[in-house]
Amino acid sequence: MRRSKAPSMRRAAKRGNEDSHQKVEPESPCSWNNSSLSSEWGTSGGSQSLGPRALKAGENPLKDSRIFHVLWRNQTTKKHKTWTGNGTLVVTGAVVTLKDDTGKVVDTMTYFKQRELRENDQLEVGSRDVEVQEEIKTVDECFTQRQLEIANWCQKIDAQNGYADTSPPPATSAPFQSHLLKKIKREADAQTPSHSEIIQHKMEHVSYEAPSSGTSHVMEKKICEQNSLKKENPSMEFTQSEYMCLLTPAELQKRLLLFLSEYAEACKAESTLLKEVVQIVCDHPVLLKTLGKKTEFQEIMEVLDSILPPWSDMGLYDAAKFEFLHVMLDNLVAERGEKCCILANSEDCLTLVRGYCQSYTLDHAQLDGPQKVDLFNSLAEEEPMVGLILTSDLLELRALRCKHLIIYNHNARKHANKLLAVGAMDTKIYTLITAGGSPEELQFHMADNDSLEDLRSHQSQLIPSAAINLANWVKIEPPFDCDFFEETAISESLDCIQQVYSRKMKVNT
Repeated sequence: MRRSKAPSMRRAAKRGNEDSHQKVEPESPCSWNNSSLSSEWGTSGGSQSLGPRALKAGENPLKDSRIFHVLWRNQTTKKHKTWTGNGTLVVTGAVVTLKDDTGKVVDTMTYFKQRELRENDQLEVGSRDVEVQEEIKTVDECFTQRQLEIANWCQKIDAQNGYADTSPPPATSAPFQSHLLKKIKREADAQTPSHSEIIQHKMEHVSYEAPSSGTSHVMEKKICEQNSLKKENPSMEFTQSEYMCLLTPAELQKRLLLFLSEYAEACKAESTLLKEVVQIVCDHPVLLKTLGKKTEFQEIMEVLDSILPPWSDMGLYDAAKFEFLHVMLDNLVAERGEKCCILANSEDCLTLVRGYCQSYTLDHAQLDGPQKVDLFNSLAEEEPMVGLILTSDLLELRALRCKHLIIYNHNARKHANKLLAVGAMDTKIYTLITAGGSPEELQFHMADNDSLEDLRSHQSQLIPSAAINLANWVKIEPPFDCDFFEETAISESLDCIQQVYSRKMKVNT
């Protein structure tokens, strides 16, 4: 079996297709009579259908579309991935439709950038990973493929109804089955039976697999309907994993927070100004320079200047949250090729992330409207790998498809669930909290208490009991084992993690 590259590093082709939604009467080769039921196989309304229909004389599926043999699988976060299904990819215009080996639609997606598909190209269609195989280029090949789909479907219905299957194993009896094995069995392919021999055998087998004469037509119809409902639209389960990561402050942050707590005790500084300074220190001390031109912060900044290093000397490791973020971007995006989004309350925080992405050539974009979210979701070759999202833009954004979401400011977490597409893929959400008794940690435990007590308490390291209900969360503390790093996708090189609260939610679609 082939193993896949990470999804976003694939040279995915971006031509799309639009599957023609035709409502026709089935022409099934199955031996039981089902002509009274309409068929919409291969369409979004096909949940009651009885299988693929035979092509009509003169019909040309390639008139407006291109069709490819493909391998596909459900998306997974497992390191070792194998292809689990065969099928076809129908490309018409900007819409790509993935079908299984019976011709049933598995998933559909619209692409906004188009390019020629080639063999071995990999892309994502909905919630499936897909690898392109040979292209179907003639009407005869379309006819052969459709006959195989019909035979496959009948064989599955026979099996569901308890009729014996005496046909040869699928891996050697159907040419499209060999796509799973073609990389390791090229020599064996030369001995594979021809398409015509396979079709003849399949159809002979199906035509004699009739139910007993005593079975009533009504019962046959009910069995088919029940099996169609069960098998055509199986429910899919996705996991949304949340990790609240409490991070040990960097040394510069510790000095600044201790200084500010003493300053709060000694002075009568306005609480809102002091709280804003503290929040900036938790985000990254270098952002304090944005306050330099604001007259209301002049007094505080003059005091801080005595302990602040030069702006140019501040780096990646002077803020715990930014250390976490940059290591995760290196691990998830640069190394594994998986898309990642950053949600922050401040445009200044996103500016820091943008500068990092530019320095290390990570494709990125600010997602400030629905069209940009659609482009980010599209997996086009030149589309961004890192999405930057401002909390104030969340009302306009929906249905984001992203495996990893890093929430830079913990109080933005309550809005994040509305951002993500429900039941689209497995998703991991990381909420970053500066710990070590910092006001940010105290706010987290006290459900965003706005008093200055959290700042003054920093000196005594007093952390109250959690006001947030953590009963359904699992608390994880160092030392972390290999299972933790594999499950969370957190890099082993991060040593600033003090504790993690974890929970998982299953989403069925």
